[in-house]
Amino acid sequence: MAVPNAVRWEDLDPAKIENMISVLISRLHTEVQRIDGSGGDGGRDVQIPLESSLIIYEVKSFTGRLTNSRKQQIKRSLKKANTHKPKHWHLVMPLDLTPGELDWYNELKEKYAFVSDFTRGKTWLDSEMARRPDIVRYYVGDSNSEIVNYLREIREEEASLSNGAPDAIKRIKRITSRLNEIDPHYKFGVHVGADGSVKTEIHSRYPGAEFDRPITIKAKFTFPKTPEGKAAAAEFRDSMDYGVPTEVSGEFIQSVEVDAPAGLGGSFSGGSFMLGDADTPKQTEPEELRYSAVATNASGHLLSSVPLTLTRRFRGGKGAQIELSDITGFLTVHARINVAEKSGVFTFSFTHKNGVLPSALLQTVKFLIHLKAGNQWGLALNGAVTQLHTLPEAFMPEIVEYGRYLKNLAEFQDYTGFPFPVPEDLTDTDARNLKRALYLIRGNNLVHSWDRASITFTREGVENWRTVTGSEPRQILIQEDLFTEICGNHIHVGQVRKHIATARVESLPDTEGTDSDEFPVSLIPGDDRTVTITLVPRDGDEF
Repeated sequence: MAVPNAVRWEDLDPAKIENMISVLISRLHTEVQRIDGSGGDGGRDVQIPLESSLIIYEVKSFTGRLTNSRKQQIKRSLKKANTHKPKHWHLVMPLDLTPGELDWYNELKEKYAFVSDFTRGKTWLDSEMARRPDIVRYYVGDSNSEIVNYLREIREEEASLSNGAPDAIKRIKRITSRLNEIDPHYKFGVHVGADGSVKTEIHSRYPGAEFDRPITIKAKFTFPKTPEGKAAAAEFRDSMDYGVPTEVSGEFIQSVEVDAPAGLGGSFSGGSFMLGDADTPKQTEPEELRYSAVATNASGHLLSSVPLTLTRRFRGGKGAQIELSDITGFLTVHARINVAEKSGVFTFSFTHKNGVLPSALLQTVKFLIHLKAGNQWGLALNGAVTQLHTLPEAFMPEIVEYGRYLKNLAEFQDYTGFPFPVPEDLTDTDARNLKRALYLIRGNNLVHSWDRASITFTREGVENWRTVTGSEPRQILIQEDLFTEICGNHIHVGQVRKHIATARVESLPDTEGTDSDEFPVSLIPGDDRTVTITLVPRDGDEF
């Protein structure tokens, strides 16, 4: 059955035919990979690498009958494709086979089991192109003029938008929708600012669209030999060599020429020039990569390691730069790899982050403590370390003291069941309170002397003391709750027993002639002025 407005394939040059078909396949299967045939495509114009298999599309521009020469081309492509052991191999071309040609093709299927039935000929192509007229319009018609006209309409709406007219926004939405029916490689988005300004964005329709229709930029910069110019030049080289984002201010820009689809290019001057990775969706990798940093002794025996997460990755002309972070965000590792020279530069940074529990940070600090002179360190990928680097000096000599503090804080929080984030600063009072609480938690007794204390007796207590003790000194045992203040937190440590070696009352109150049952009494030491404080053991943990 004929398709309305079918493509006149025979009037197109072979390169345009292959581009149209390849873009169509890319739109049908967004996980495809296009193979650059300049160095030989190995029998794979387009491939779909699945986890368990490989699917290959071989694209031919044949519009006439299959001559012996064309049959030989197909056979050569099949032979090359066979080396990749595909699960399926599809031949796509703007040609429907005659019965004789179909018999010949089916003989190929008998030799190569992965060859599919021939179903992707001219009729199939016409049908699929009819569903996606933007591909035909772009390669056969004058879609660029249409796009430019639509964008001109959008820009003309800006005046209305500055008045905040809702109907202008509706018109821009309608124009944008029409715009997205034209270009086969990119989709266009329009953002309207509160001030009426209009910003046009372009997004790839499928992975690899930027190779089918690349966006190129030609810029001229001038960096004077001033401190500012030298710094800007160094940042620009970093961006070009390793993909690190940077911004070149207008004072260093001579001119910028952009070749972009939809008439979005042109010559520009002034402003600033941003270089860096675009915000693109994360590509799924064949396997999840696990990073970690390891520390070893001089003999290569493992001392400590810490898992790392890839947070940023940049690529440039000379190599790549990656940024890795531990789970807390305190530790960051910057790795700059020069591919040509097979060398790398690594930088560690350690910065406080709010909201991190000390127990979560302990492993990172243990790793950093081992980064000292004579030891080695390295990055591990999926558990394998490619190279160890000897450390000429300690990375952070002060980290040892910080580690002790962190360990104490974690121990205290574990015992009290009161977790709180690592404070950026610990006051002297906080430090003393923490030290005192840990001393008791670890089973030690606090012993100190005393001079005077107040206690409240009941009426019965006063008379009992008067009868049994009188003015003689005696031992006193008190059990009470112990609280401490650390980093603004009022924390219950546990119950303590206070053993007062000797105490006597200065004077006992007269309980007669009063209805009160509470009588304050002043105590003073006897011969032994010591008081011993002991933390009452808690019940065992549940695990």
